[in-house]
Amino acid sequence: MLGSACGDESEPVSFDFAAVVNGANFVCGDTYTGLGASGSDLTPRDFRMYVHDVRLVTADGREVAVALDDDGRFQNGEVVLLDFENGCGDMGNADLNTTISGRAPAGDYTGLRFRIGVPDELNHADPTLADPPLNLTAMWWNWNGGYKHIRLDAVSSAFDGWRLHLGSTGCEGDMMGTATCTTANRPDIQLSGADPRNATVQLDLAALVTGSTLMNTDETPPGCMSAPMDMDCAPLFRELGLAFGGASATEQNVFSLVP
Repeated sequence: MLGSACGDESEPVSFDFAAVVNGANFVCGDTYTGLGASGSDLTPRDFRMYVHDVRLVTADGREVAVALDDDGRFQNGEVVLLDFENGCGDMGNADLNTTISGRAPAGDYTGLRFRIGVPDELNHADPTLADPPLNLTAMWWNWNGGYKHIRLDAVSSAFDGWRLHLGSTGCEGDMMGTATCTTANRPDIQLSGADPRNATVQLDLAALVTGSTLMNTDETPPGCMSAPMDMDCAPLFRELGLAFGGASATEQNVFSLVP
């Protein structure tokens, strides 16, 4: 059952996120060694993701919706942009955002849940007309495909233009802001074991790419662009807890809740 975060009993809440690589703090432009299935070097140039449907979890498993703030920059009340890059690449900006803020009822909580990506009802808007954080053309694919739920661009020692652009696929629409997609590709992340208001949501880039060769299959888009037949996506989708090809979804291994 999902509770409400509205009403006079709600209070401010915030959740800190930290990107790491094998325990080291993620820094855009730094080179990390020994990653992936082939032990490659990786130099990230961009790392951003959208998040929505944020929920607190009580000890008995009840979900309580968080009413997200609208700060006019990284949150619009429905979607949050988490930005771990600092402009080290040519598509980013200097400002970081590693916190989600909102309001929720006072209470005892032992977990946090959220969905990665832009919700379907907002996913096919025109970014040139959208309010922040949905006004970033660097985080947008096209009318039908919508936004990039995750954008990770990097230079790999195995492949110069390696990247992960996670988004919805199999999309069809009228190019007027509406579309339907056969595969949403919005991971539902479920974390437990600590009060998330006093903990950090840690996402480990090394865990994300653990099964990837950080190379590129010939005659496919660079890295993984979420194409359902691109086998470069298979190990990345597995770690994010997404189904791919004939493989069923499994538990994600990228995010953890660290007290």
